[in-house]
Amino acid sequence: MKTVSPDNFISRLYRESSRISLQDFPVWALSLLRQNINFDGAIWGTGHISTKVFHTQTAIDISSDIFAQLKEYLAINPIFETLFSTQGGAVDMRDVIPDEQFYDSPLYHHCFKPFGIERILSSIHIDERSGIFTLLTLYRYNREDRFTIQEKNIQSRLLYHLISAASHRQRLALSEQEKGLNIHCCAICDCEGIYHSVDSSFLDILESHLQTPAMQKFPFPIAAHDNQFTEGGLQFNQTRLGDLYRISVRIKNQLDELTIREKQVVSGICKGGTFKQIARELELSPSTISNHLYRIYSKLGIHTRSELVLIANDCEFNAG
Repeated sequence: MKTVSPDNFISRLYRESSRISLQDFPVWALSLLRQNINFDGAIWGTGHISTKVFHTQTAIDISSDIFAQLKEYLAINPIFETLFSTQGGAVDMRDVIPDEQFYDSPLYHHCFKPFGIERILSSIHIDERSGIFTLLTLYRYNREDRFTIQEKNIQSRLLYHLISAASHRQRLALSEQEKGLNIHCCAICDCEGIYHSVDSSFLDILESHLQTPAMQKFPFPIAAHDNQFTEGGLQFNQTRLGDLYRISVRIKNQLDELTIREKQVVSGICKGGTFKQIARELELSPSTISNHLYRIYSKLGIHTRSELVLIANDCEFNAG
């Protein structure tokens, strides 16, 4: 396996991360880490210290079922207490519990042995402001292939940069344009609504329109798929990005009352299209486009194309 120096790893991590999608970033980063520390399998998960439950789960070359096993046997896993008390530093399981005792324990036989895990090197980071913890664990399947002190030091050093680069990638995702949407105020959160990255303007809008104080958590349930919904005069758009979600918000406007088809007609009008041109693009008849436009005028209380274009411009409607 080709290896690179930690400095080269750090350089590539920041230099190339913008070209990797947010949902692909964890697997890409772990694959890059493998060029510094040899491992057979690895997990990268995040959660909240209040529950110590994983909200995001990335596993390479090991079943993701390992996360459920870690949760089930958390109470008897001595490495977690050590990790939370020495956060940032890599901890080898054999430094916490002697090999002879570990390999004879229920923890080994029920949690790790079913996955072929023999050697464990973990590190954890806790963001004191958000309460988000990030766990990085490397596994080896050969009991004789122990992690070295040098490898522990490398993992301790590189965990900070993995988290920093992931945070940078999340901030980039806040400003990435979604097709058909003008996005100004966004947040990146996990399945429990915990913010991983958030625009201050996003929190300002929620606080001013919902009369709720800015919190570390999105105040509405997160759907398991992309969706749009309205609350308190605000229009939300949710897009799933792997284990994370990007949520945009804006003040609801007149065009939100239109159907998807009616919005497509508005888009054609804003581009200057004729009934025939819009009908051809939408595979409808010109008379159907005329009927849609009549209903649009009725809903908006207007009578001319120029009024419609003016409203679309005021609402920052994207005609692309």
